[in-house]
Parts: sequence; structure tokens; C-alpha cells
Amino acid sequence: MKIPKKEEILKLQEKYKTDKKVAQAIGVPKYLVTYWRRKKKIEKFSLPKYSEEKIKDLWERFGNDKEAGAELSLSASAFYKWRKKYKIIEKPKVLKMAQLELSFAQSSKSGFLTIAQKILAKKLGKSKIEVGEIVEVEPDIVMSHDNTGLVIKQFNQIGISRVWNPGKIIIPLDHRVPAESEKTADIHRQIRLFVKEQKIKNFYDINEGICHQVMVEKAHILPGELALGTDSHTTSYGCIGAISTGIGATEMAGVWALGKIWLKVPESVKIVLKGKLPLGVYAKDVILFVIKNLTSEGASYKSVEFYGEAVSDMSISERFTLCNLSMEMGAKFAIVPFDKATKRFLKKRTKKNYLPVWADQNAVYNEEYEFDITKLTPQISCPHSVDNVKPVEEVKSVKIDQVVLGSCTNGRLDDLEIAARILKGKKVHPDIRMLVLPCSKEVYLEALKKGIIKVFVESDCVVLNPGCGPCLGAHEGILGAKEKCLATTNRNFKGRMGSSDSQIFLASPATAAASAIKGKITDPREFLRKIWKGKIV
Repeated sequence: MKIPKKEEILKLQEKYKTDKKVAQAIGVPKYLVTYWRRKKKIEKFSLPKYSEEKIKDLWERFGNDKEAGAELSLSASAFYKWRKKYKIIEKPKVLKMAQLELSFAQSSKSGFLTIAQKILAKKLGKSKIEVGEIVEVEPDIVMSHDNTGLVIKQFNQIGISRVWNPGKIIIPLDHRVPAESEKTADIHRQIRLFVKEQKIKNFYDINEGICHQVMVEKAHILPGELALGTDSHTTSYGCIGAISTGIGATEMAGVWALGKIWLKVPESVKIVLKGKLPLGVYAKDVILFVIKNLTSEGASYKSVEFYGEAVSDMSISERFTLCNLSMEMGAKFAIVPFDKATKRFLKKRTKKNYLPVWADQNAVYNEEYEFDITKLTPQISCPHSVDNVKPVEEVKSVKIDQVVLGSCTNGRLDDLEIAARILKGKKVHPDIRMLVLPCSKEVYLEALKKGIIKVFVESDCVVLNPGCGPCLGAHEGILGAKEKCLATTNRNFKGRMGSSDSQIFLASPATAAASAIKGKITDPREFLRKIWKGKIV
């Protein structure tokens, strides 16, 4: 009999826990496994120490020992012992209501549902829903930005005088603000008139910020809900446990008129991110790495669900980045399940009631992927495809002409603060133009209060108004022929920011700041190892 190596025993122990179960798995007596373990100086498996907060959070989520225990790889009786230890005995009252909602849609051919299936089933009032099924549903909220002008044109052709529900329509102007041309100015004027005529209250003019940020920031979309938007990166709202997707202007006109849309129930993909983010690695690096592995078509018309320790540790802003860029691998929906971080975020932003939805424990996924990010390095998406991703070490000598910090992908407060820590007391390279666009008025004001904007101005950055700006190549930073730009935006297609002879590289805010200082693509860890990790003062 071949004696397993130490690494093999450790892997078996991680999977099966006890000597008895390891022995059963490989078909040997228990005493042999115990002997091998002791010989190789491997400690006996013991349950990790779970905090009262962790046990309480799982109990409030699931309300039964079997499902809660499964999240920690514990049996129902083992989880009960932990509850008993912390005197967590009573059933959570809030969850009882949620369970009534969740149990409404529990079965399909597999018997278990993913998050997307559950939310769509709930909206249909059905107990069964299958992948590939065509469903007609009413969205909870819909959003259009500057392309509202086109939606209005299509809506008027339908011949209906009033929109289906003005309270469910959100219109932020963000792509070409302030208007960069007479044509855009006329469209903006048309939108403003339509908003008044239709009594659409949730209209945000040119000063509020990027549409996706506004939707989440203002809590227009809530956990367990369905949102539609006339922008491909509408997938962003999955960061708070919703499902959301982009549609065309003609489709949106139909929703405005009838309040319904047809959707195909998508297959689901489960992505597990293990480990903790290393120094200099951020959510942007993680999702670029995932897209590299799955490719730009790896999740086409699929609902992506993110799990794992790395995801649990992420803020809503970081989860926003994951869901936002999931569009670049073709995702129909992208979701981070509701948890205590989501609850904390929403507590400060809304008093509305909502009912979170979680996937069933045994939900069936079309594909499952697991990535260990422990040793991940900063990643760069190279021209002219988002999935053309390389480690920063392979491209760090590339000289650049412009750096853009902002967009719906990475223009939030934490993104600005990460960059400001690196830039504080330094200057942007004389050959570099660095543009900074906070993604909303709220973010801009908070950055002013914290002194972050001051750092950018003193570093010779150009701070622009909240909006999409150069991301879509309309204005505020168009590239000329042969120019190279490193941006925290979400797309690097040929001609995206101007000349078709220019090049765009995508990276994290830290890499953007470090590269702006050096004048070439730079590993941010060169700076981060020397910086005090406190707040900008």
C-alpha cells in the first residue's frame, strides 16, 4: 500500500475532517490514518472557533440548524451546540416572514433554485420555474440615462399617452454631462420636458452622478428585486442581492407602456473566491482575473453568483465592481447574496421593507468555479479586449499618456481614497494627464470633506464633475492617435476613448495612481509597502 504524502493527508483532512471519515474515503482502517497523521506531525482535526456574531448571523439567515450548519460544514446537531453555547434559542422573528416568501419557490426539476430562479419565480407567483423557461414579469424599477431620448421616441410611436408607473422610472443624466454638443443639449431638454409631463419624480439632472451609482446609493433597488436599465452595466445592482440587467431602448419603451417584459430564465454559474486579498490587490484585480479565466463569453446569458471568504470580506463598493464587470464575460445577472454587510449598508439609506433571497443549499449550477486569490498579483486588462488580462509584472514597462480614475466601476469613495494614499505628497508625471471623476455628488462631497480632492489637485490631477466622461469616449479626455491610457473603467475596446489608433489598459485605482506617478504601468506594491495605511488627513 502506498502511504499518502503529508500534502495528500492534509487535503483529505480538509475535505473529510475526521480520521474515521478520511479512512472510509480511501478504504483503510481508521488506526492507519491516525498513525500516518501522527508520523507526519499533523494535528488532529478540531472545529474552528466560531464567534457569537457569526452563529447569530447564520441563524437569522436560515432559521434552521441544517442549512445554517451547512454554511460552516457542520452537522445540524453541531450547529445547535454552538447556538446553545451562546444561548441563541428563539427563532428569529424577521426570518419567519422571509421564510414564508422564500419557501414560495422551492422546487424545480432539481428540487432547488438559484437566486435568479427564486426572484423570477416570486414575481410570477409560481412555485416552479425552469432554466430556459420564457417568463413575463413586471420589474420593480427601471432606469434610463441620456439614451432616454431614444426611449421617448420609441414610446411615442406606441401610441400610449401615459407611462405605466412614473414612480418606478428612474432617469439620471450622466453620460454626456454637461452637454458636449448642441444635439445632446436638445436631447437633454426633451428629456426634462417629458419628465415633467409624465410626473416622473425620480429624475436626476446633470449634477447627481453616474446612473448605476445613483440607483444603489439612493436605494432605488433593494434585495430580492428585479431592475432593468438601458445600459449594459445594469448588472451592478447585484451587489446588494438584487437581479438586474440591461435592455434596449425599444424594449424599455415597451416596459414604459405595458409594465411587463419577457425574460428567459438563465442558467446559473457559481464562483467561489477563496482567501484574502493580498497587498496591492483589489476587487478590480480579482474580477479581471476571473474574466481572463472564463473569457468574454464565459457567462453568456447566465446568472453569476459570487461566494467565498474573499467576497464576504468585501464592502458593497467592491461587490459593485464584481457585478459591474461581470457584464464583460456576458452575464445576464451578477449577484452577491445578501448578508450583514448589505444590511449595514442599506440601514443608512432606506427605511423601506425588503425581503432578501438566497439560493437553496443544493441549488443546481451549470458551472462552478473556485479561485484562490491568496497569491494573486495586480492585474492589467490589455487592448483591445477585457479578457486579455496579464499580471502587472508582464506589462509594467509600457509608457502611457493618460490615466483615468473614476466610472461606475471604480469611482466610489474607497477607490478615490486608495489612489489618494499613493498620490499624497507626490506629483503626477509631467508627461501624464490624470483625470479624476467621482461617480456621484455624494462621493464628491465626502471626498472633499476627507481632504481627498485636495490631494488630487495638489498632485496635479484634473478633477472633473461626477459622470461617465471619457469612459464612453464622448468628451472630457478623448485620446488621440497612438496615445495610451490606463483607466479604472470597464471597457478597453478599440476606439472606445477616441482614436481607433489609441490603446486602453484597465486596472485598479492603486495601479492607476502608481502609474500616473511613474509615467508608465507600475506595480502599486512599490508604493503601498511604504505607505501608512491610515486615512487621508
